Amino acid sequence: MRRIFKFLLSLALVLAIVWLGLWWYAQGRMQSGFTDWTNQLAGQGWKVSYSGVTRGTSPLAAQLSVTNLSFSPPPDARGRTGTITLPSLGLRIDLLDPLTLHTDLPDRIGLDVGGEFDSVISFTTVALTEQLDPQALLNHAGTPYRSGAFNAAGVDILASQGSLLLLHIGGIASDFTLDPNAGATGTALATDESVSGVAVSPLMTHLLGIPFDGSLTSLALSMKLSGPPPAGMNGLGEQLQATNTAAQEKAVIQVAHEWAAAGGNGTLSLAAVIGPSTIHGKAALQFDPDLQPSGPADLTADHLDEFFGTITAAYPWLQGDVAQIEAQLSPYITASNPSGQALAMHVTYGKGEVSINGQNVAPLPPLDWTALENPAPAPAQAPGDGSGAGQ
Repeated sequence: MRRIFKFLLSLALVLAIVWLGLWWYAQGRMQSGFTDWTNQLAGQGWKVSYSGVTRGTSPLAAQLSVTNLSFSPPPDARGRTGTITLPSLGLRIDLLDPLTLHTDLPDRIGLDVGGEFDSVISFTTVALTEQLDPQALLNHAGTPYRSGAFNAAGVDILASQGSLLLLHIGGIASDFTLDPNAGATGTALATDESVSGVAVSPLMTHLLGIPFDGSLTSLALSMKLSGPPPAGMNGLGEQLQATNTAAQEKAVIQVAHEWAAAGGNGTLSLAAVIGPSTIHGKAALQFDPDLQPSGPADLTADHLDEFFGTITAAYPWLQGDVAQIEAQLSPYITASNPSGQALAMHVTYGKGEVSINGQNVAPLPPLDWTALENPAPAPAQAPGDGSGAGQ
């Protein structure tokens, strides 16, 4: 019995030493990761400041706390910028859940856009968690996250330093899963985003005459990208930050071309409830052996008569535009008592054509990857007033 007790005591001591080492290492990685992030932003022209960074003292959790963090993006062409301010920011990994990184956000975030829009975003509750891949973390092999979730409730956007409500959001939910080693049939990235209970303040709704009482009942988006992640994806972020617009577009197209050539495919879905109407949409994308896109898409919506009627009643000057939209959609609208005017469109594209509900409606020009990756330079502008005519 004494030997068993000594063995258990020794084991507990070893585990405690191992955990303290991991705890110290994790806090060091948190601090170096935060420093690397601020240095990266600074290298891209951002201004970052904070009052202090402190490590946690409890061995029950690896923690890093940042106080009075603010960062401003580079000025635009007119010299305008803004400042985002967080009174506090915490990073935390708990002893009993060592592969989950918690980001502790404050319940109020300040947003000052050049003194023109001084506002506050407040939360009743807010939580951000990410699941870590220990192998990627230890080997410094790209992003160490494999999944994550963001949830917030009672979100208010307030102007005048937090005294005037502009917008309320009942709930926000977002999650993702990431597999950098996905094969031809694996899912490389999946995301789900949703918001509910969105409402413009009664004052703004009244002043601007916003239809549907200024509210959006719900909106949800889902995306799934499958196939091997392109090798060029790793450096895409830096290319998008450090180059001009033409080079940015070329970098994105090259990554998309590589993804398509490896058998990439994806799906996208949407669901929304706005006023009297419920809207559903979904689409799929794949590539044939010639790397030409093809796939189906579906869109349905009900009570369009009430929907468009409410919009034109609120904004009479839109009657012409709404009538044009209704005329274009009329071949795909049916009327019934329970659903009012209902839209149902089934689109297929590929093999040089686009069809809606089985009817060919337009040609689909071939996708020229080479031309997209190497666009012709814009013609030089002639001296003068910009009309292109020489002086």
